[in-house]
Amino acid sequence: ALKHEATPKALADAFAAALLVRCGYKKDDAYDAELKPTILWLQQKLCCTNEDTLVICVDEIGDLQCQVQEPTFNMPSATMSSVMNIANEFEGQVVFIFSHIKDSVLLTGASGSGRQVLSLQLPPLSPSVWKELSLLHKWQNAASDHAEIHQLLLACCGHPRCLVDGLPAALRQRPSLLEHPTEASLVEARHVIIQTSKFNDISTSDMDEVIFKWFSLKQSQTLNVSELIANGLLLRLPGDVDVLNPLMLQSWSAGATRQSQTPMRWHLSQVYDADAVLGPNTEKKMEGLMFHYEALLRIGLNGEELPLREFYVGGDIDSKFGPRQVRAPLPSQTDLIVEMPNFKDMDTVLERLRAGWIVVSQEQNEPGVEFLSPYKEHGSDKLLVAAVQCKFVQDKAAWGDISQKLQDAINMLESEAVQFFPVVYATPDQESIQTKTYKGGVYFTESGIFEFTNRLGILRLHVMKLGTVLKSHYPWLEGSQVQEAQGQIA
Repeated sequence: ALKHEATPKALADAFAAALLVRCGYKKDDAYDAELKPTILWLQQKLCCTNEDTLVICVDEIGDLQCQVQEPTFNMPSATMSSVMNIANEFEGQVVFIFSHIKDSVLLTGASGSGRQVLSLQLPPLSPSVWKELSLLHKWQNAASDHAEIHQLLLACCGHPRCLVDGLPAALRQRPSLLEHPTEASLVEARHVIIQTSKFNDISTSDMDEVIFKWFSLKQSQTLNVSELIANGLLLRLPGDVDVLNPLMLQSWSAGATRQSQTPMRWHLSQVYDADAVLGPNTEKKMEGLMFHYEALLRIGLNGEELPLREFYVGGDIDSKFGPRQVRAPLPSQTDLIVEMPNFKDMDTVLERLRAGWIVVSQEQNEPGVEFLSPYKEHGSDKLLVAAVQCKFVQDKAAWGDISQKLQDAINMLESEAVQFFPVVYATPDQESIQTKTYKGGVYFTESGIFEFTNRLGILRLHVMKLGTVLKSHYPWLEGSQVQEAQGQIA
């Protein structure tokens, strides 16, 4: 509708034409509109009195485009200024609300009278808001029957467009999704939700770089947070918890194989696969989730050194042990995990640890230790090995029993050339652990596990056996639970 040059009046009149079209006018009939008469017409149609205020909401003002080629011309800002100049004449009886994903677009707008645009950050919704929306009633029921649907709802992180637009669009695309969620249908659903939610497209190379940095304990601070939020890649949850969009992470890693040339894709896909089937009767899946997550962090570090306490964020770690400077070696192959029948062949175990593999025991009842993770010490390059045990428990952990079994196992493994230390990934509902318990090693509670793994978003790991301590820090996690159905979900 912008007929000639982008003068303030021309911009305001073009805006009036767009407003009338939204009210049902044909484009040809709206072509000669002017903004002030259009507002007067709206007030009349809405039966506004002198005591009423007309509020006009303009979504995505930053998407306004025109053919003006001047490099310094800012179409959204100029339009806002022109429109507010007209609004000034109504002396408070007309209010415009402009929205855009980037507040920098809004902050450049001001009226001719000098009145500034106020930029208001919308607070994040509770990630469990999906439980409260009647339009998602079918989804709520399906989440109790299918762990994959529960995980999909958690991955939406309370994002309004994901829930209100994306999920219904995914169901229209695949009507059988809630009854028979297959891997292919879930991949398609995530793609539809991402597109419908208008998360900006980002090139594959840029996405690779962002995800590598996100899982790097050394480089994640270099990410441009405001830009990631603008692109829909970074979601800020209540309690100042920032997560890289889990839908995007899962979509990025979908289809990765063990022979993939991008090992981070493979390990990321395996983390979510393990989480999707984690339940009261499949507690061993926590082990797979944790060693694949460790692999992600190791790839992100790419051989850089750091203190052990900075790797095991959220864990209770011995004060003398935490400052030890180490690096996580990487094997020459793409996959960081190697499985062995058990740890009895120590020569082979140590050979693979020195090569940088995380060594996993296939023995379901391996006493004390489930997998081994290697580090090289600063200066000496001496092998230092984490002997890891996972305990997906509801209330308390039998720390004395766990510690004894771990130490017995370490005594059998330890040699003069290699030092082992215990790491316990556990989810007990405890505020803290006694210092003597984690002496010489690292122990986690449920709250610590959440802090350690929330880079992945909200996991079923976080809500399946939710305790009072973690709930007190993040009350919205309680609403993310679903009732147990067929022994699948707690």
